[in-house]
Amino acid sequence: MFKSSIIAAVFTVGLLASGAHAQDAKAIPDLKGTWQGSGDLHHKVHGHVKHDGKLMTNMVVLSQEGRVFRGTLDWANKKAPGKDAFSGVIDKDGVTFYMAGHTEGMRIGKLEGADALTLYVLVPGGANPRAGFGEYKRVK
Repeated sequence: MFKSSIIAAVFTVGLLASGAHAQDAKAIPDLKGTWQGSGDLHHKVHGHVKHDGKLMTNMVVLSQEGRVFRGTLDWANKKAPGKDAFSGVIDKDGVTFYMAGHTEGMRIGKLEGADALTLYVLVPGGANPRAGFGEYKRVK
């Protein structure tokens, strides 16, 4: 009787542990495609820049292998237009992602659904440090 109780307890713990592991494993989202966004920034050189819902940037995720992806960002700021390539990685939570600009900056993003995300921009130091955010929608 005691032996069968131990076996049942071990079996139950095993089931609970495997269920908890399954809950921790999040599906890897597919970020490939074109995203368009708008938001607000503060530049050291240009001060506060509000885009009031006008298109600010295009983000194109060119390729993705598992959690790792790459692409380009271009911004339509008339005062300081530009473009940067980036490399990124999706967090194990399946919602947060991190992007390193190839020429400058760090970007941290949060998926707000399959076709929406918020991207936070941090560019420390250099000629024009800045910080801001943009809200993006996937172009279909």
